[in-house]
Amino acid sequence: MKEDLQKTWEGRISRAKKKREEWSKQFQVEKGWDYFEGRVNPGFPADEWINVNKIYSHLQAQLPLLYSIDPYFYVKLKKSYQIDPAKIKEYELKGHIRQAMLNYLKGELLLKEKARMGILDAHFEYGVLKVRYTAEQKEHESAGEPMMSDAGVELKDDNGQPLVYPDTIPVNERYEICWINACDFLFDEDAGPLQDSWKWVGQKIQMTKQEALDDPRFSTKAVKGMKAKNKNGDGESKTGITSWFVEKVMAKPEDELVDVWEIYDLQRGEWLFVGEDAVDLLKEPSATPEGVEDHPYSILMFSPRKQSVYPIPPVFNALDPQKEFSLSRSRLMTHRKRFNRKYEVNVNMLADESELSKLESGDDGAIIRVQALGAVNPIKDAPLDQQNLQELALLNNDMVEIFGTPNNARGVADADSATEASILDKRLEIREGDRTGMVKDWIIDAMRKLDMLVQCHIDRDTAIKVVGPQGEFWQLVKENDYEKIEGEYEYSVNVGASQPRIPQLERAQWIAFMSQVIVPFPHILTSPAIMKRMAEMFGIEDEAAIEEFRQLGVKIMSGQMPMPGGGGGGGATDNPIAAVLGGALGQQGGNNNGGGSPMANQ
Repeated sequence: MKEDLQKTWEGRISRAKKKREEWSKQFQVEKGWDYFEGRVNPGFPADEWINVNKIYSHLQAQLPLLYSIDPYFYVKLKKSYQIDPAKIKEYELKGHIRQAMLNYLKGELLLKEKARMGILDAHFEYGVLKVRYTAEQKEHESAGEPMMSDAGVELKDDNGQPLVYPDTIPVNERYEICWINACDFLFDEDAGPLQDSWKWVGQKIQMTKQEALDDPRFSTKAVKGMKAKNKNGDGESKTGITSWFVEKVMAKPEDELVDVWEIYDLQRGEWLFVGEDAVDLLKEPSATPEGVEDHPYSILMFSPRKQSVYPIPPVFNALDPQKEFSLSRSRLMTHRKRFNRKYEVNVNMLADESELSKLESGDDGAIIRVQALGAVNPIKDAPLDQQNLQELALLNNDMVEIFGTPNNARGVADADSATEASILDKRLEIREGDRTGMVKDWIIDAMRKLDMLVQCHIDRDTAIKVVGPQGEFWQLVKENDYEKIEGEYEYSVNVGASQPRIPQLERAQWIAFMSQVIVPFPHILTSPAIMKRMAEMFGIEDEAAIEEFRQLGVKIMSGQMPMPGGGGGGGATDNPIAAVLGGALGQQGGNNNGGGSPMANQ
């Protein structure tokens, strides 16, 4: 039975690999990576080729927009089967605690650097993140000995058999977020663009044979029967020793590599391990690990296709313009080198033929002795067709249209006016906003899976330090905070949280928020929902500051503090700085500095 399953799964994996290879060739995935790394030259001599890497520059402009800093995650109650208000409040409180735990783990597990690798992958293939709970196994000091109670009585199970200590115990238990290389991740051969059409997903894990033998999940007999690859490679070795001799005589388990596929059968809800070129399954199908729903992977695809699960890589459409751009630039350089200054000489009019050497290697300003004027005349250079320059402009526009990052977004100022720059910026925000939403949903899915793992494996109370829009605070997380609820949570992030933080921009947002919202309309300070919404529109997510604004509003409306614009008759001023100063100076303000204090107006 196991042998049949091994053959069945090897056949499925083989067909799925063939499907992916066909897609990779169709969309030139390897060429895309080569171009990104600057390997564009199709075979020209190195001194006649200039590589202008437009793909690199466009992606370097896009990555910070899609994920610059870790967002702040929210966990809120979405549904409750308990209609008791006290129970709903309890669930909401537990959601806040789960939220704090996720925002602590995102930094501990280095979410940012792994997410950015996945986003980069998605421009050439697709991005994959994996969340898991793992532990190392350590030999138990009392392995095989009977378990005793505190009173010294031997413990027994329900059948009356004595309980003994296990051979190993888990140590170094931890949660992990892993970036998975897209080329090591497969979908079934018939998979469509939506997950409900996937039958299985698999991840290739390459390890040494010794690591496979030490893995408690794998059958030792099945691992020993696997055909391994040697680290030195197949074929003839440098010493002339055949690969057969290296593999059979000199090879050691720590020098041999094996390919293992971790498979999640989505139709049956099972989990198994398949070794390539193995006789039996390394691990028979069983229920998916505790805390894993369907599979532990989150997949990012920017341009899905209707026919297949494999997407259209965004870089694919830029390959031809990139090659042509470098060709055109190299053509200009070749023309300049080919038509450097040349001369025609009447040797009969030279004072000495040895003077010709000065034309070939002489420095600028070299003097040549001639017997009459006109002995040496420069040859006119062949003209360079202006079509070459027009092609460069057209190719540059093609790259901008494909990637959606104009020169302004890449730090090249080419807009004729501030209005044009503003329009381009708005168009860019619309296009990038769509991809930013995809990245946000991808990250939320990964953190939702992580929260489910924490719910299943948390085994101790702990205190964690969290930094977020509410400020910096300590949160106590108890084991019972992760008890299953009769309801459902939803996961989200704060708007624009992953966008880059530029001090000048933040300062401008704060000044605009103060001058356009706080000073003219101080009465909305006491409305938390309106203040939160207005702050978000100015790109401000600091909830602690918004709460302090609310407290200031309460004091202003109760008369404990003067109005920002004067309040006593001076009214709002057109000068926001004067208004703030006037509000701060109070009775000393007067109308001249925007204070409008009651005493000054009497």
